[in-house]
Amino acid sequence: MNTKPLLLKLSLSFLFVVTAQMTAINAQADILALAPHAKVLTRANMPKPGDSMNKVSKKFGAARHVSVSKGPVTRKNPKITRWDYTGFSVYFENSHVIHSVIHR
Repeated sequence: MNTKPLLLKLSLSFLFVVTAQMTAINAQADILALAPHAKVLTRANMPKPGDSMNKVSKKFGAARHVSVSKGPVTRKNPKITRWDYTGFSVYFENSHVIHSVIHR
């Protein structure tokens, strides 16, 4: 007796049963109501790498807090500045954006 077709049929039926059970799982979602004046931060409207300090300050205004790296500034150790806004921070190397972080 050839057992290969039988094993194939058993494995396919098992796969069908498991797949049917997985698709029966219910999905849930929360609805978040925002005020009409609330600004939602996304990667699309954050400062992008390469933007200048002037461009960031014109778009987002003055930062709540500014931190500047300490120590001597050399070619291998550039000046790193962090501007903290409400909801996000922007990191600069010399005068250009290197990273933007959304606070959770």
